[in-house]
Amino acid sequence: MATSAAAAGGTRRLRADAARNRQRLIDAAAEVFAARGLDATLDDIARHAGVNVATAYRHFANKHELAHEFLAQCVDRAVAIADEAAAEPDPWIGLTRFLEQSLEMITSNRALLDVLKRAYGAEHFAEMLRRSMAPLEQLLDRGRAAGVVRADFAVTDLPPVLEMLSSVTGQGQPGLPHRYIGLVLAGLRPSSEPLPGEPVTQERLIEIVAAKGRSLT
Repeated sequence: MATSAAAAGGTRRLRADAARNRQRLIDAAAEVFAARGLDATLDDIARHAGVNVATAYRHFANKHELAHEFLAQCVDRAVAIADEAAAEPDPWIGLTRFLEQSLEMITSNRALLDVLKRAYGAEHFAEMLRRSMAPLEQLLDRGRAAGVVRADFAVTDLPPVLEMLSSVTGQGQPGLPHRYIGLVLAGLRPSSEPLPGEPVTQERLIEIVAAKGRSLT
């Protein structure tokens, strides 16, 4: 019995060590790709992570598989931000937090995400849209029902808004993004003046990003 318990404990430790090494490789990949682009090798990433090269290859067949795993974690984080915003009882607070947290995530990884998008296209972005649109639509529906969000603001308007907000970062003024988040939020309040044009569909949004990705590869 004692031997069996010890063996089980040893197996759990091995699994925990393996999980830690896997995450160290993913975290190191973000730093190495950001600094050196996709010229970096899996061996480079393993050395940066302080992980044995053979161990790295047990987890990932090559650097491309590792890059996809990093992007998958970015998608999971983006979807979690949307879910948390939708779960906020006050829809206006939820919308504000969604913009703030999404912008922070985008800007902290902007250079790296641009590199990976050029290499791997828009498949991860499309997955993020498919998984996050439903909770964000629920959030906007509650905001409209509460009378705090304008009726003609569509859920597919959010990705372009985030793209515009991300363009004002890195200008040497740390408070600048928050100013423009405030400006965007003011524009989302109900108004008697309708927005011009029609919102893009989710399918068209994915097509636009896919075309942009292809043009860069």
